[in-house]
Amino acid sequence: MKKQIGSKAALIFGMLCLPMAMYAQKQDWHLQSKDIEKVYGTGVTRAYNELLKGKTPKTVVVAVLDGGIDTLHEDLRANLWRNAKEKAGNQDIDGNGYKGDVLGWNFLGGNGQVTDEASEYQRVYFKYKSLFENVQNEKDVKKKDKQHYYSWVLSKSLLKKADTVAPVDFRAKEVKDDYFNIKDRFYGNANLMGDPYFHGTHVAGIIGAERGNGAGMDGIAGAVKLMGVRVVPNGDEYDKDVALGIRYAVDNGAQIINMSFGKRVSPERKMVEDAIRYAEKKGVLIVNAAGNEGTDIDSIPHYPSPFHMKGNMRASNMITVGASGSTEAGLVAAFSNYGDQTVDVFAPGVGIYSTLPDNKYSPLSGTSMATPVVAGVAALIKSYYPQLTAKQIKQIIEQSVTKIDFPVTKPKSGGKKVKMTDLCRTGGVVNAYEALKLAENMK
Repeated sequence: MKKQIGSKAALIFGMLCLPMAMYAQKQDWHLQSKDIEKVYGTGVTRAYNELLKGKTPKTVVVAVLDGGIDTLHEDLRANLWRNAKEKAGNQDIDGNGYKGDVLGWNFLGGNGQVTDEASEYQRVYFKYKSLFENVQNEKDVKKKDKQHYYSWVLSKSLLKKADTVAPVDFRAKEVKDDYFNIKDRFYGNANLMGDPYFHGTHVAGIIGAERGNGAGMDGIAGAVKLMGVRVVPNGDEYDKDVALGIRYAVDNGAQIINMSFGKRVSPERKMVEDAIRYAEKKGVLIVNAAGNEGTDIDSIPHYPSPFHMKGNMRASNMITVGASGSTEAGLVAAFSNYGDQTVDVFAPGVGIYSTLPDNKYSPLSGTSMATPVVAGVAALIKSYYPQLTAKQIKQIIEQSVTKIDFPVTKPKSGGKKVKMTDLCRTGGVVNAYEALKLAENMK
């Protein structure tokens, strides 16, 4: 990915959101519907008005694996998850191994915070250069080193002219864990507001900003509690932090996990896959971003991946999301990754208005924004139909999409028109209104 360590560009591209251009659309267009407002939104507003009146939802816990959350924000405070068995401070009262985790956990902390980090391809290339640079034949690589060798070869192909010096390992200096030991998991701190947290704050608002309070904007799910899990620095996330972030969320009651991040290289992919399997076993739905490079991730994988390393089986609890716009002409976002095998659905991800730190609000674009739209819809469904499983909610979301029956522009193709089914499995855009109707019939 395109990153400059320590710069705004690193944050924007690492966390899969893009700076806003000028978009002539309403702030809440992603909540509107094709039938009423004539935009390709989710129909959330219509669903509240027509389907949900008089019904009582049950609270759903959604974990936001990201760069942190502004826990003081006026539109988020009331909907933050709180660990009732824990107290702030340096004691682990609830015995889960994480001291003072009242609102969630930060895996990028020690005495301070990890903020800047390199791209994964930079880290991998220089870490394994001495081990693999003289390999002439793959057969000469030991079996235990094969995965790292494949990651190193890919990383080498991604090198740029400026990549001449090994990057500083900021995480190792701050966290001080045994990185390759997944059992060494009780590290970090409880501070969810370590820089950069503007991205996670925006994502959290899309899912569950307080509805009807007269401030800023409305989130998609009203009966929701947002659990903050900080795993993404200003640069590429580390696989171990992602894996443990998933496990933390599952173990502490999350029913849905939002993951608005990704990268080209995943050297410890098995750690993440094992965590996804763990969430699958526990019935937790994971919603993750397809990425913003405008590429086919069927052929150029983007991690975390819904596919298992062996057998190419697919995780049954994972939805991968591309980004869409409000109009027919701009339905597929020009930056969005795609793939008719890997990407499940598209969702509004262009000019999505949401919360930012210090009680501010702004629109952002990216698959990072489309992903919490889907996570929010999933939480909305779960809150009114709590008996539904993660697999059933995934099925409902995919079967109820607004089918796109006109040609769309393939990203970075010079304007080539294709079928929507060439870009994602369902050939459609998430539709909360139809999803709730289907959920009612399934109950």
